[in-house]
Amino acid sequence: MKEVLISVLFNVGVSIILKIFSSKSSASQSLFPVITYNYIFSALFCYFIYHPSLTTINYSQAPWLIYILMSILMPVMFILIGLSIKHIGIARTDIAQRISLLLTLVASFLFFKEDFTWKKIAGLSLGFISIFFIFYQSRKSKSEGIYSWFLPVLIFFGMGVISILYKVIAANQEISFTTSTFFIFVGSFITGVIILAFSKQKFNLSSLVWGLAVGVFNFGNVLFYLKAHQTLKHNPSMVFATMNLGVIILGSITGICFFKEKMSSRNYFGLFLALISIVLITFWK
Repeated sequence: MKEVLISVLFNVGVSIILKIFSSKSSASQSLFPVITYNYIFSALFCYFIYHPSLTTINYSQAPWLIYILMSILMPVMFILIGLSIKHIGIARTDIAQRISLLLTLVASFLFFKEDFTWKKIAGLSLGFISIFFIFYQSRKSKSEGIYSWFLPVLIFFGMGVISILYKVIAANQEISFTTSTFFIFVGSFITGVIILAFSKQKFNLSSLVWGLAVGVFNFGNVLFYLKAHQTLKHNPSMVFATMNLGVIILGSITGICFFKEKMSSRNYFGLFLALISIVLITFWK
């Protein structure tokens, strides 16, 4: 279980780094280089720790279309997450990421032919209801209203699609999950470099350092999450639930207590519904 808790810490650590970085005056101009550098460091960590067998795998069996889609989606979603953390805070951004599991569950039922129980349906229903309350924002300025709904909704759908694509990758028997992850990290870096080249942004040592920090925590999250599944291979539901609940709870506590983010009573009610939803979906057979 300690592997799951460490993974949660690394996951929320990424949000904290992005929150601190977003407080800098130049954050809006240099966020994308940070995300781009993060992926080359993540790829290097993945290569030296997991040693993907790049010379022995069957490249013709690799799901290249999914790799390409993931390599575009991952950096784009990272940027949206960074903007969301800046404008609406860690708490609701982390909830938006984790509650996206609802889309994965729907896809599992529609495309992967997994069985549904009435308790999973109840959890799914509660989860979608919670979205309204979590992202509810009292009427303030027009821009705040846009940020409070638009960014987290995009994150919800984007992270849901990424989770579904990862599920397809995990089902591939020809290419290991860690090797696929390496290809996606490299592809995400290439996407970032192409965009940086077109935007004519110059190299910045500060962005490289921030990218290293994000890369360490980003890969640490992946590393210990996989270790948790290896350690608790007979109880994947425990890993899945603890990870999602842990990120939501710790992210909310961090945002509210340390960064003084404000949540309304409706937001707290949505958080409560989201937690119940995850428990229903994961544990009640």
